[in-house]
Amino acid sequence: MTNQRPIKTVGDVVAQHLCTSCGACAGVCPEEAVGMALTRFGILAPVIDHDRCTICGLCVQVCPGHSFDFVAQHNRIHGTLPEHVALGPCLEVYTGYTRDEEILRVSQSGGAVSTILLFCIEKGLIDGAVVTRWQKEKPLVAETYIARTREAVLAATGSKYNPVAAAESLRTLLATPGRFAFVGTSCQIQAMRKAELIYPELSDKIALYLGLHCLGVFTYHFHGQVLHKVGLGHEQVAYFRQRDKVWRGWPCDMRIVDKQGRVFDIDAKQSRLDPRSFFTAWRCQLCFDKANEFCDLSFGDCRIASMHALHARNGHDLLKGLSEFVVRTERARGIIGQLIGGDRMVLEPADSDAIARSIGVAGKKLGLNTFPSVARMFRLGIPAYGVRFAVAGKRHSRRSRLAALWDVIASAYWCYVYLLLQYGWFRRAVMRIPHAWIWSFTRRSGRRVEWVEHGADSRLRMVSENRWEGDGSGGFSE
Repeated sequence: MTNQRPIKTVGDVVAQHLCTSCGACAGVCPEEAVGMALTRFGILAPVIDHDRCTICGLCVQVCPGHSFDFVAQHNRIHGTLPEHVALGPCLEVYTGYTRDEEILRVSQSGGAVSTILLFCIEKGLIDGAVVTRWQKEKPLVAETYIARTREAVLAATGSKYNPVAAAESLRTLLATPGRFAFVGTSCQIQAMRKAELIYPELSDKIALYLGLHCLGVFTYHFHGQVLHKVGLGHEQVAYFRQRDKVWRGWPCDMRIVDKQGRVFDIDAKQSRLDPRSFFTAWRCQLCFDKANEFCDLSFGDCRIASMHALHARNGHDLLKGLSEFVVRTERARGIIGQLIGGDRMVLEPADSDAIARSIGVAGKKLGLNTFPSVARMFRLGIPAYGVRFAVAGKRHSRRSRLAALWDVIASAYWCYVYLLLQYGWFRRAVMRIPHAWIWSFTRRSGRRVEWVEHGADSRLRMVSENRWEGDGSGGFSE
């Protein structure tokens, strides 16, 4: 998969709708000629000051939007390609929750990320962590900062399902003494990994990458959509959490509080699940890395029924939340070993295939067989990864080719809705559509990618880009 047009600056990345909103370009520019701004498509994207830009190319070198060398980065970071093609590098997998009741109460799931960050800070393993929170004065706007205290870490709990320019912190990290953890989505961590090739000292400065399992982010148009449903304007919002335990516990619902103190609790299905297909950023459909393979530890909500039952039998109230995570590097395994030996978390080993199914990574990777075709239909850019994914042992029949064609046709609306939402008249029209109707349309479209169990998490194979091997043996082939 390659781009159709040459890329000289990140302006070309934006023009091809390949920008991930990670912000690395703004953080790396030596002339500070790149800034991040909200676009009419509802994402954050770089804006170039052409009077200051020298076209040095650094912004393109760190950009994960147009390309990411899957094979080279795995070999550099992990020393080999992953044995578990769906899940990625996997030394150990766990489910569990923190024993700290305050963290458990304010966290999105089991409080694992916050507990590990605070443990590392207290033990002197890091001097702080790059995290993201909603701004206090502008609760619908996310900001990234370095947290050094318990209060600062807890202020960042909960996911921000919107574009965040977390990798813009590159500039601050390089100029700040100390060692840090970095918490981010897959594209943000990919950007940091690409930056390590330019700034080798960054590899030592980032002591730990904590990755979030990510299906994709909502465009900022989603805020207008959900606020319209409750009858509020942006300026009336005093508190906003896309997932909050206060109303009904984990796995959380949306909570909005206005400046008059009125509380709006919105069912998860109505608030974020049903309308997802209309408000997911387009570039997220072209991402293969839902499980955040290039970090040290990756985290998400535990959706494994057997692990729910196990923790419940052991006395845990599931309404308080439960996390799952994957240990990907030796330095991360050392930290988890210390946590297991202490009393900060309750952890249970889990099965890697079960974790892969819980995350749904096979469907995300198989989406690379669908969405590039959609991108070609709309004459948009296609990222270069150097690999593609297939189900091991699967033979291509006429029926499967017809099904693949239907996948492309049925998935095209994810793109044209994204493109149409740049227009105010279309956004106003969508505001009047019940979210249940949106989900019904998504379900009836017959789309298989990501939404239907493929049953291929342990049988996924990786092959060179544009090289499809027919022997079904699996693995990577040059």
